[in-house]
Amino acid sequence: MQETNNPVMQWHKSLDNKDFSLLFNILDDKFLFYSPVVFKPKDKYMGFIYLIAASKTFLNADNFKYTRQIIGKQDAMLEFNCTIDGVEINGVDTFKWNHEGKFVEMKVLLRPQKSLEVIQKTMEQHLFNPEIWR
Repeated sequence: MQETNNPVMQWHKSLDNKDFSLLFNILDDKFLFYSPVVFKPKDKYMGFIYLIAASKTFLNADNFKYTRQIIGKQDAMLEFNCTIDGVEINGVDTFKWNHEGKFVEMKVLLRPQKSLEVIQKTMEQHLFNPEIWR
């Protein structure tokens, strides 16, 4: 079986450097983003917009930190913690990628229930900002 390129390091680099072009480049054209708030998955372009809004939400949070990583041959799970508006958030990002080392799927899961309300409110503020769409 052919070894695949692991894009997780590029994911971290794109977040650390706030490099959205690097982020876009590691998304496959068939990429699907599953939001913790919206059931229907978003395609590559809308998923990318959601990921920009999410990065602005989470990276501006108090003490955002990935605390655990489990990485397989073509998938990964990254657990994180942070605090937004006084609400402690525990979440999981799951990824699947192809043989070209591009993400084909990402799901975000959050707990507790109150964190969904905080994330939805903050994400909507970013999504309604016209700058994010440029």
